[in-house]
Amino acid sequence: MQAAAPANPRHVARRLVLVGLVALLLKTFLALLTLGSTDVLIFEADLAKIRQDGSVALYRDGIRTPWCGEPLRPCPPFIHPPFMVYALQGWALLSRSSGLPFRFWLRFTCALADCGTLVLLARLLIRRQGDPQAIPALMLFAASPIAILVSGFHGNTDPILVFFLLLSIYLVDTQRPPWLAGAALGMAANFKLLPVLLVPVALLSLVGTRRRLQFCIGATCTFLAGSLPLLAVAPVPVLTSILGYGSQPGSWGLSLLALAISEGAGLSWASDMQARYGKIFSLCLLLAASLWLRSRSRGSALFLHAGLLMFLFVSSTPGFGVQYLAWLIPWVVELGPRPTALLYVTGTAFVLAYYGSAVTGPFPGYVANTLAHPPWNATVLALGLICWVTVCSITLMYVRRVLASGPHPSAVE
Repeated sequence: MQAAAPANPRHVARRLVLVGLVALLLKTFLALLTLGSTDVLIFEADLAKIRQDGSVALYRDGIRTPWCGEPLRPCPPFIHPPFMVYALQGWALLSRSSGLPFRFWLRFTCALADCGTLVLLARLLIRRQGDPQAIPALMLFAASPIAILVSGFHGNTDPILVFFLLLSIYLVDTQRPPWLAGAALGMAANFKLLPVLLVPVALLSLVGTRRRLQFCIGATCTFLAGSLPLLAVAPVPVLTSILGYGSQPGSWGLSLLALAISEGAGLSWASDMQARYGKIFSLCLLLAASLWLRSRSRGSALFLHAGLLMFLFVSSTPGFGVQYLAWLIPWVVELGPRPTALLYVTGTAFVLAYYGSAVTGPFPGYVANTLAHPPWNATVLALGLICWVTVCSITLMYVRRVLASGPHPSAVE
């Protein structure tokens, strides 16, 4: 039997561009005609607080709004790095200049970031692997309903973070200057601190102390450049807010199971232990996995290793936000179309149920204010549990893929 002829690269590129453009139009449509999730409302309140009292007061005092479920209920503190203060002001400037609302520019930027992520994925997988299975998996990513909902509707910076993180890995993979790859990772950390978790495995993928030092300098300088002068003016409230963030406990994975055991079996210690030590357990698990990956292949395996760590983190994290699924959808493409489709189907069902339980208002103008209308009913929790089991299963697939890649030669010399 003759082997199938390889796909024409130009035809593949045209299909990817077409699917990516359709997805971009859908995200733009949602960004124009909906209000978004609670995160959009919080960012708008953050911006109002900055205008009224200044950036330091945002970290020190937080915000109070009448739409959090009861009048003037305190809302979550500003937990983003200082660069986000400037990003919010930039989106507000675009809003004043264009007449389009702030919430549109926030989500449209996320949609553009998804386009950049698609380009990087195509360059990484098709150029490096030449695997025909990469093409349908890339098509699935280009049309991902999770990306459409998170980037077009939700309204947070996770897709932008993922783009810069993937850019850093692409620069390492293509042997670009280490400081440039570090700068991309530092830029990702300017939106959320999540990329810091991948620094150990990124450093271990580089050969030589000099290259590792250049990577660290690039990342540190970029992060500090985005954080100053706010970090220097008010280091205590800024660092306290950023490092103290714990997301929503009891709604995902291990924390949900611990809560169920506490309430169902009367074992209150299970939920208490998870709340107290869950974050420490997750971070120790990531550190152990990074050290284990040290003995595996380097260089071109960084994308695979980063995907394993992202899935491991989301499967073990004690807190959860539905937009965290955006952290996973590019990496699973590495494993082929079947795992990609499995994650997208279970994740989309979960996200739709989550938003559907909190949505109010006629279309257009939908808003999913989960603080005023908590979405955690039995259906949402069940679909979330199915999605979590899927994430755990894919994590095991990653482990098997890493084991199959064999150890790095230096580990067996």
